[in-house]
Amino acid sequence: MGKPDKASLLRKDKEYIKFMQLLRRAETDGRLDGKYTCKLCGMKFHTEEQADECCKIAIG
Repeated sequence: MGKPDKASLLRKDKEYIKFMQLLRRAETDGRLDGKYTCKLCGMKFHTEEQADECCKIAIG
């Protein structure tokens, strides 16, 4: 058997709609490419306040 060509390795068989929706939401919220990161979990945000509030535990 020969080597598979690179084009076939990068081809998507199926698009997962829920995954794409979650990915778009994460991009919009700044969790993928934000400037500020949560110090506990590492999730990224657009503002420092959002990053600070990420893993705080609400005591009520």
